[in-house]
Amino acid sequence: MGTLVDELMKADAKKVGDLKKGTYLSKKLAELLGKEEKVEIIIREIPSRRINDLSAYQYDRKGNMDYSKNFDAKLMTCVEGIIEPNLRDEELQAHFKCKTANELCEKLFGFEVNYISDAIMSLSDVKEDAEEDTEEEIKN
Repeated sequence: MGTLVDELMKADAKKVGDLKKGTYLSKKLAELLGKEEKVEIIIREIPSRRINDLSAYQYDRKGNMDYSKNFDAKLMTCVEGIIEPNLRDEELQAHFKCKTANELCEKLFGFEVNYISDAIMSLSDVKEDAEEDTEEEIKN
């Protein structure tokens, strides 16, 4: 029986940086496009360090949650995690009279930003009860 190092040496090192992709079905885009069925958008995992940066945006210097920045952090999460449609596309932004990707995201998805952000975080293996999961893993 080999060690964990032996097993890791057999793993495909090229896959380490691969980001998982998924889809989200948007009711808001369906309404905008006049479609009956929800419209599929493509989302991807966000790297851990970037998630940490996005999460930190919501806190003040004393470490207290600044709820006024919570929605902005979710918008930034969506801009980072949505790959289709490309919210950074300047022509698309101009078409909807938006100056930034965050502004376009809010205009296109509205309150749905909350759900899309949650889906991206889930795809990135971020859980709200991660502390409890960690405690359970350590116990076992």
